[in-house]
Amino acid sequence: MIMLKLMSIKEYTNMVSIKETEVVLVEAVQPFDINSLGNLFGGRMLEWMANIGTVAATRFSRGPAVLAYLDRHFFIRPVRLGEFVILKARVEYVGTSSMEVRIEAWKESLGGKQELVTMTTASYVAIDEYGVPRPINNVLEPADNERQLYEEAKKRYEERRKKIGDRKFKRFDITDPTRGLRWRVDSSRWATPSDAFVGNLVSGGRLLAWLDEIAGLLAARYSGGAAVTGSVDETAFYAPIRVGDIVTIRAGITYVGKASMEIMLDVIAEGAYGHARHVCTAYYTYVHVDSNGRPAPVPEYVPVNDYEKSLFTEGERRRQVRDEELTRIKRMWMSPES
Repeated sequence: MIMLKLMSIKEYTNMVSIKETEVVLVEAVQPFDINSLGNLFGGRMLEWMANIGTVAATRFSRGPAVLAYLDRHFFIRPVRLGEFVILKARVEYVGTSSMEVRIEAWKESLGGKQELVTMTTASYVAIDEYGVPRPINNVLEPADNERQLYEEAKKRYEERRKKIGDRKFKRFDITDPTRGLRWRVDSSRWATPSDAFVGNLVSGGRLLAWLDEIAGLLAARYSGGAAVTGSVDETAFYAPIRVGDIVTIRAGITYVGKASMEIMLDVIAEGAYGHARHVCTAYYTYVHVDSNGRPAPVPEYVPVNDYEKSLFTEGERRRQVRDEELTRIKRMWMSPES
C-alpha cells in the first residue's frame, strides 16, 4: 500500500455530501501480485476493492461495517507488473443500517495515463461488537450535482432488499450445490486473526481472494492452461465468517463457452462447536488465454446428467446477460485501440 487519502469530513450529527465520504487508495503491483503472464491476480484486485469499500463504510458509519452484497462487475483491462492501481470508494445512499457504496479501480501506467479496470457497487451493513446490525446516525445529504447518484443508489437499495428477502433462510442452507458435477473441487482452511479486517470478523476482501484462488485453479485444470478472472456475478453474503471458523469452499464448473468457464462457488463456515452457516454462493467467470494473453479455446463441455444440464442452461442465460452488459460497458469505457 502506498497511500490512503481520506477526504475531510465534518463533525457529525452533521450532514455529509457524497464527495466527502470518498476514500482513495493507491497500490503498486509487485511481483507477488501477478500471475504467470505478468498480470495482476483478479483475487488481489477483489481483495483491495472490498477492503476500500469497508474503509469508506466504516468511516462514514463510525464503527465496524461488513460486506453484505456485491453487484456484478467485469475486469475490462489487465493490470501489469509495475503499474499502479488507484482505488476509490464512496457512500452514495444510506438506509437504517446499510450503505450503498460505489467502488472503482483505475490503473496508472508509468507515463501517467489512467484507465478504468473495473467498477462495481456494493452494500455494507454497520454492525455492533456482537455482529448485529446497528443504526447509522450520520446523515448523507447529496450536493445538487450529486442528486442523480443518490437517487440511483436509492433505487439499487430498494431493489436489493427484494433480492435478499430470503437471507435468514439461506444462511441455514448448507447443502452442497456442487455435488453431482464432474468438474468440482473443495478446500477448507482456518480463519485466522490475520484474515480479519475489524474485530474478529474475516474481511470480505479476503474471502473474495480465497474464492478467486480456488476457482482459478479449477479453471486452469479444465482449460489446461492459464485462466484469468473475467467477471464476478452478483453475490449475497448471508452470514459472517469469524476468526477460528473452519471455512469450506466448494467449487464446480457450471457452464463452458468457447474460451470461458463459469464456476459456482459455495462457502460454509463452521464454528468451534460444529454450528455451520451458509456464507454465500457466487459465480465467477474465467477466460482461458494463450501466452500473449489472448482468449484461447477450451475443451468442449457436454453435460451428462440432468443436474449438469440444468446448471448449464442457467449458466447460458447468465452468460447472455453478462455479454450484453459487458458490451455496454466497453462501449462506454474502452477506446477502439484498447
